[in-house]
Amino acid sequence: MDEKLRNYTVRIATVKDVEEISRLYEKFFKYHSLIDPYLCAAAMESGDYPRSVIEKTSGDIIIVESESNIVGFVHVEEEKTPPYPSVVQHKYCSIVDFFVLSDYRKRGFGKALFEHVKCWSLKRELDHIRLNVIENNEVGKSFYEKENFRTSSRIMIYEL
Repeated sequence: MDEKLRNYTVRIATVKDVEEISRLYEKFFKYHSLIDPYLCAAAMESGDYPRSVIEKTSGDIIIVESESNIVGFVHVEEEKTPPYPSVVQHKYCSIVDFFVLSDYRKRGFGKALFEHVKCWSLKRELDHIRLNVIENNEVGKSFYEKENFRTSSRIMIYEL
């Protein structure tokens, strides 16, 4: 593991973590609202969303802690491709949200989270990991490309 990482923990979040995860979600929302204000808004997080993820069985929030503080998280869900004859059937891990506080980026925390996502996916015998990333999110795209993600589709918008 990266030499820069010391005294850190990666684990599945519990209900006890909801308040701290909610604060990180608010920073996540603000970060994305600056990147794409047409689609993303800075918003408050009451805790209902992370609590609902933690309490169900199809997904998890994985957190990374440093010095007893949550410094990043990833929300993962087990998904299936739609049952259309023209679509190859897969069970896969969907990364819904992935965020590391700016002071902790480029120090191995994102990589540690992603390694845990890979283990989570393998334990569930999933075929691949997929995600959407905002086109203007150069930090995110760079990270995912370094982790060998490839672009397989593109969502395009025409504003009316």
